[in-house]
Order: sequence, then C-alpha cells, then structure tokens
Amino acid sequence: MQGNESQAENLWRIVAGRLLRYNANLYEMWFQKMTPLRTEKSTLILGVTDDFFADFVGDNYADILEKALHDLNGADYSWRFESGHPAPQIPLVEAEKVPAPATPKPLPPTAPSGSCRPHLRSSGFTFDNFIVGDENRHAFTAAKTASEAPGLYNPLFIYGANGIGKTHLLQAVAHAVREHNPGAVIRSTTCDELLNEFYDLLWQKKSLAEFRASVRDVDVLLIDDVHRLAKKVQMQEEFFNLFNTLYDQGRQIILTSDRQPCEMSDIDKRLTTRFESGMITEVVPPEYETRLAILRLWRTEVVTDYPLGDEFLDFLATNIRSSVRRLKGCFLRLATWASINGGDRLTLECAENLLRGQIDQEYAARDVSIETIQKQVAEHYNVTIPDLLGRGKCKRLAEPRMAAMYLACELTKCSSTEIGRAFGRTHATILHARNKLPELCRGNELLRHSVEQIRHQLQKN
Repeated sequence: MQGNESQAENLWRIVAGRLLRYNANLYEMWFQKMTPLRTEKSTLILGVTDDFFADFVGDNYADILEKALHDLNGADYSWRFESGHPAPQIPLVEAEKVPAPATPKPLPPTAPSGSCRPHLRSSGFTFDNFIVGDENRHAFTAAKTASEAPGLYNPLFIYGANGIGKTHLLQAVAHAVREHNPGAVIRSTTCDELLNEFYDLLWQKKSLAEFRASVRDVDVLLIDDVHRLAKKVQMQEEFFNLFNTLYDQGRQIILTSDRQPCEMSDIDKRLTTRFESGMITEVVPPEYETRLAILRLWRTEVVTDYPLGDEFLDFLATNIRSSVRRLKGCFLRLATWASINGGDRLTLECAENLLRGQIDQEYAARDVSIETIQKQVAEHYNVTIPDLLGRGKCKRLAEPRMAAMYLACELTKCSSTEIGRAFGRTHATILHARNKLPELCRGNELLRHSVEQIRHQLQKN
C-alpha cells in the first residue's frame, strides 16, 4: 500500500503541474484542494472534502482532469474521488512551479541605437483598426450596428476559428459603446472568467446574488468563448436565466464561439436555440489581400528603426494564413530580429529559417483540394489531367503523378485511401509516392525545385 501511495503522490505532482500551467486560478480554486491517496491499477484515487466537491468537479472539470492524466509515464490514468479528506496544507505542486526568470542579458553590441525592440504605438482593438475584407465584412457590419443600435441584433453570435478577429470585434463594440454612451454599463469577460467567478462563490458557500447583479445590471454583455459552457451544467442553468432576463429587458448580448450554436454539444438545447434566435455571423481567416493590408497597418503602428520591406510583408501574407494572431507573432519576430541585428541583414532566406516551424505547421494544416493539386501539377508539367491520372509509365508522366500524390498527402486532410481513389490508384501506391518522393528530391535538384514551386503556388492561391 505504501508503494501505491508514493506512486500516487509522484503522479499527482505531474498532473498538478499540468493543471497549474493550464489555468492557475482554476487550479488554486479546486485541484489544489485534492490529496493523492493511492493508485489502483490505472486509476488515481484523489481525496476531497465532501460529496458536493466531488460532484461539482466531476460535472464541470472532468475533461480538464482527463487531459492532465493522459500519458503519465507512458500510460493513461483514470481518476476517482474519495470524500472525507481535508485539503492538504502544503500543495505538492508548489515544487513544480516555474522559477522566476533570470535577469535578462544585455542586448548584443551589434544592436543599433534607438528603439531596438519594436512595439505597437497602440494595442487598442477598435473598428478603425479592424481591416475589413470580403470574408469578414458581414461580421464587421453586424458588430458595428450592434454598437450603434444596441438590441437591434439580439443576441449577436459571432463564430469562427481561434485568432482571426472575434475578440477584436468584441472589444471594438465595447470601445464604440463607451464613445457613443459614456454612461452605459458594459460587462466584457471571457466565459472562463465568468465560470471562475461563479464557482468561487459556490466554493465559499456565499450567495449568488452578487454574481447575478454583476452580470444582470448591465446595458451590454460581451462574452468571449461561450462554447466553454459545455458540460458546465449548473452554470448553464444560471446563464439560461441570465440570458432571459437581459433579453426581456432589451439589453444587448454579444457572444463569440469557435463553432455555431447548432454544432455545440453538451450545452442545453434551451440555450443553443436562444443563441440562434438573433443574428449569427461567421469570421473566417482573411484572404491574401486582407492579410497584406493588416501587415501594412502594423508596419505603420510599430515603432522600430528598420520597418519591414514590402517583400517581407508579401512573404508573411503568402505563408501565414491560418490565424491573424500567428501572423502578428511572425511579423513581430521578423521586426525584432531586424531591429537587433540590422535591417540590411534580414533576407527572405533568413526570414524563412526564422519562421520554419510556423510555416511547416501552416503547410501541414492547409486543406487544399486534391483537384486543385492535380490541376496545378498538370499546368506546371504541361500535361493533361487525363494523362496525369492515366496509366502511362514514361518519366514525363510518372514524375508529375508522383509529385501530385505526394502533395496531396502533405497538403490535404484526406486519407491515403481517399487520395488513391482520386488518382485511380491503390492505398499502397499513394504511400509509396509519399515515402519515395523526398528520397528522389535529395538526388534531383530540379525535381525538388519543381515540387517546392508547386507547393508555393498552391499556398499563395
């Protein structure tokens, strides 16, 4: 039994460290109060104070705990709570906390004088600095209308992938409402912040009246990432009542999510149908022209000795497409490098090396259609699509066919079976092309250049 207790303690150190890094407030409120008791095969037994604690964490944070228990010493563990154990006086995770960073080293002597590290003159999210393109014009117009005529679109539900402008629009609404009506009461928060506030009051066994007043006594309620309500049963009930109160009073409600209401699982249908009762609009990743316009705006807003040239903005707009947030990080990385090392030393080859990890991830995540790849390869090699898909085995056709199969494996989310079907080939043939082409490219510079040129064109289109 002693061995099991020691193992439980060691496992909990790892798990608690993961939970702390994930969300420090959540960890201190709930997980820090658990005691590792023992292990039973692949189950970690955790001591908690009472059944209320166990039920509450199980109902609301089971998914977080399960992720933290994944791949512990090469195994996945489940968990079980055991009531009747006081919270530990000294949490084990404190030994896992990251130490404070060391004093930063001075900049290298090659750094130019002036503003070495670029920084934005203004980081405020407003409608004025939101670049509008055809792909996000509807969402922009809906948000601006909601700020000028609160209640007209109620609720306004904005959905889309992470890092492409939803939070910008949400904060722009708050900024505009304050300008138009300085006396308006605005509550802008993330769903996680709202959940933590709610659960903190429950944990302290205090009245929820204070929480309800802080959310209900508003003119405009803005909540980011509302999909985080999934599996939070008690909070969903509270939010349902809150929504009805604000809606009946004509108060403006604006919500953002990574998916539209009909795609939300583990959320009460009463809520999702209310989310669908107003205006639903999508924000999608910006196209090349919009990305380039965003980069040009940042260049005017960034204080630096060496503004990035147009060729670097084109390079970024071409290669970083998935997220405006990632685009900004890559832009600042190049601007910082140029400022520290000198703008004349930054080349496109250097920029590609600096951002190799991000570019590789972009390529891996890109979802180009197989048909587009076939067409691009056929155009590059000056062959027809029927020839590319045919049975001819001469080098003039075999090389482009293998290149097309390889790029389909690299740039689409299709399985090798699906790709094989599109090429009229077997699963094994596709896998052979995927594994063989890199080897051929190492000994054939012309082939390697052709594949990279086709890849670049596919990414730019």
